[in-house]
Order: sequence, then C-alpha cells, then structure tokens
Amino acid sequence: MLPTREAGLSFMEWTAQLEHGMKHSVELANGEVGTVYLCHPFLVHAAQAHQSKIPRFMAQPPLIPAQTFLLDRPDGAYSPVEQAMRQGIERA
Repeated sequence: MLPTREAGLSFMEWTAQLEHGMKHSVELANGEVGTVYLCHPFLVHAAQAHQSKIPRFMAQPPLIPAQTFLLDRPDGAYSPVEQAMRQGIERA
C-alpha cells in the first residue's frame, strides 16, 4: 500500500507517477482585496494569466504544522490533514 514508507517521494518523483491526462475538475478562486484562502497542503494549483493593468500580489507562505504528521496515532486523534492523507492512502 505504501511502497516508499518513511523515505517518501520528492514532489517531482511523485508527479512523475501521476497518470497523464487524468480527469480533474477546475475550481476558480476569485476574491476581493484582502481575501485569504487556506488550502490543503497537497492542493495542485496553477495561476491564471494576469489580464488587468492593475498590479496584483500573491504570496504562498508555508504554514508549518505544530507537530509532525502521524498516520498511525494510537489514540486515533488525527488532524483534518492527517485524515485526508489517510483517506488518500486507502484509495491508492
């Protein structure tokens, strides 16, 4: 189920294993000035071409988790991100 275990994969190694042309949905995120989106750390995203004469600014600061992700917690008290990771692993 998890062939790489603790060694993991780099981002480039992981994306090389993705099925090319796999079906996916596209969701647009447009907001007013000052809008902030907090996204899942594994969200695949891309910017659209800037078509305005008004400058826009975007930042992607990392949000470091308070503790290391654990996917085998004895008490079963998983964070929402850990739950999503476990669900993804179960589907793999």
